[in-house]
Amino acid sequence: MHVEGFDASQAELENHEAVDAPPVGASPTPAYYLNDFHSVIQGVEQLHGSLLNADEQAYLRKLKALSLPAQQLYARLVNRKGPYFRVTRLAYPEIGVPDQPIAELVAHRLLEICVTLPPVPRQKRLLACFTLPELVAALKNHAAPKRACRAAFLDWLGAWEGFGAWGSRILKEHLVVELPESDPWPFMRFLFFGELRENLSDFVTRALGHIVTESFAPANLHPCFSSRAQADDAYRMARYYQTFAEIRETRPAAELLEWWHGHGIGRHALADGRFWFDRLVDRLGKRLERENEIDAALALYATSPVAPARERQARLLIKTGRPAEAVTLLQTMQATPCHPEEAYTARHLLARLEKRSRRSEAREFQLAGRTITLPYAPRNGAVETAGGQPDMNVEAAVLAYYRAQGWQGVHAENWLWNASFGLLLWDIIYDPALGVFHSPLQFAPSDLYTPDFYNRRQHAIEARLISLQNPLQAYQIISRHCQAKHGLANPFVAWHENLPDILSVMLERVPPDGHAAVLRHMARNFRHHSHGFLDLFIWNAQDYRFIEIKGENDHLAAHQFEWLRFFAEAGIKVSLEKVQRPTQISGAHVKETKSP
Repeated sequence: MHVEGFDASQAELENHEAVDAPPVGASPTPAYYLNDFHSVIQGVEQLHGSLLNADEQAYLRKLKALSLPAQQLYARLVNRKGPYFRVTRLAYPEIGVPDQPIAELVAHRLLEICVTLPPVPRQKRLLACFTLPELVAALKNHAAPKRACRAAFLDWLGAWEGFGAWGSRILKEHLVVELPESDPWPFMRFLFFGELRENLSDFVTRALGHIVTESFAPANLHPCFSSRAQADDAYRMARYYQTFAEIRETRPAAELLEWWHGHGIGRHALADGRFWFDRLVDRLGKRLERENEIDAALALYATSPVAPARERQARLLIKTGRPAEAVTLLQTMQATPCHPEEAYTARHLLARLEKRSRRSEAREFQLAGRTITLPYAPRNGAVETAGGQPDMNVEAAVLAYYRAQGWQGVHAENWLWNASFGLLLWDIIYDPALGVFHSPLQFAPSDLYTPDFYNRRQHAIEARLISLQNPLQAYQIISRHCQAKHGLANPFVAWHENLPDILSVMLERVPPDGHAAVLRHMARNFRHHSHGFLDLFIWNAQDYRFIEIKGENDHLAAHQFEWLRFFAEAGIKVSLEKVQRPTQISGAHVKETKSP
C-alpha cells in the first residue's frame, strides 16, 4: 500500500515489494511490515489527523520524507522490543548495510546514538543488547561474579561503583542506537488501535489467516476519540497501568503508592481512561492490604467510586471497627449498585452488621440444594464434552450420570449463552453505522463493555428478541449468521460443529420470554453478565434444565447465585446440585437425598 506523500518513487516501492497486503492465508511479502506501518500512518491521518498537534504533524511529514531504506529501518525498530539496538545486529536483507539509514534517522532525530549510560530505570534495557557471556567477558579484569544468572549479574553490575565508567567505555566499543524516549510512534499506534500495542503483529496474524475479524470498508471506520483531551487521558492511563503491571511485584506497596500519588491523577478530571484508573486502584489497594497498609488502602479505594473498590472499602471499614461508615457505604451500594453482584454483597454485609444472618443468600441457597451421590468413577476416565475434549471433572461426571438416565446434555457454562447472544444479534452488534469501529483489525465494538452498547441498539435488539417467539425464525437468523461468519474472531462464539444443533434445542426448550430476558440482561452490562452461567444444559423429549454443580468443597459465588435467581424469575428451569463422589467402589446404585 503506497501512502500518498512518501518520497520514495512508485518504482522504488515496486522494487521493494511494497504492495498491498496479501490475501488472507497467504504468506506475507518480504516488505509486509512496511505496508502495515503505512496502514497505521494512513489510518491515523484519516481518522485522527485533526487531533494531532504541530509536532506530531511534523513527525508524520518527516516520516514521509524519509528514503525507503530509512523508512524500512524505522518501521522495523519501532515494532521491535527496544528501545536500544546494537547496530551490528541490525541485519535485514531488504535494507542491506544500515549505516546510511541510521545516519538519516539520526539526522532527523528519529534515532539517537548512545554515548553514555541512560538513567537507572532504563539501564537494564540497554544491557539487554548484550548476552551474558559478552558482559562477563567484558568484565574479565574486574571482580565480577562468574557463575551468576543474568538477573543476579545485572543486579551486581548496577551496584558496582565502576559501572558508570565501564558502561561509557563499552558504548564506545559497541555502537548502540536508541529510539528517543519521546518518540511519537507508540501514541500513533495507540490512536490506530484504540489501545496499547507493542507491535503490529495483528496485521501478520490476519495475513496468515490465524485470526480473521469482521471486515469494514474504510468509510465505515470512525475516530476512536472525539477530542485531544480524551485521547491523551486514555493513553496516559493505559501507560500508567502498563508501568504499574511491570513494577508491582518488584517494589513495596508503600513505594508503589508513592509512585502513583506522584502523578497527581484525579479520576473526576479524566476525559477517558477511567477503566484503567479503577483497575490500578483495585490492584494497588489489594497490595496495600496484603502488606497491612490498611489506612492507605482505605484512602486509595475511596478515590474509585465503583466496584470492586467500594466492596473492598466496606470490608476494611468493618474490619477496622468503623461499622457506621460501613453501613453508609453499603446502603449506597445497595441503592445504586454497579452490577447485581455488588448489590448482593451489600445485602449480605448489611445483614451481618445488623446481626440478622451470618450466612449469605448464596450459602442458604446452596444448603437447600439437592445432594446427589454418584457411583465410583475413576478419575482418569474420559467423558466427551461439547467441544470434543476428554474430561472427568465433577461437571462431566454429573453429565455422564444424566446421560445414563436417558438425558442428553452439554457442559455449557458460558459458551452456550454467549453463542446465543452473538449469533442472534450479530448484525446488530457489528452494525458499521454506529461509529464504534475504528480499526480494520478490531474484533468487537468499542462500546461492548459500556452502557452505550444497549442504549445505542435498544430498538434493534428488542425487535430481534421478538423473533424468539418463533423458534424456527430465530434459528434461521442464527444459522445464517453461523454460516456467513463461521471462524471469525469475536468475544461471543466459540465455533464448533454441533453449535447450531445445540442452539436449536435451546430455542425449542427455553421459554422465549426467559431467553429474551437473559440476552437483554447481557446486553445491558456485557462485562459483568457474560460469565457465571450454570454448568450444564440437559434435555430429553419432554423436558430441559440448567444445572449448577457444586462439589463437596465448592461454594456458590455471588454471580452464580444471581444467575440462578435470575433464571428462576425468568421462568427458566434450573437446579443446584451438590455432588458427593466416593473415592472407592461402594455399590452400583445412585442415591439422591435432600439437604436438611
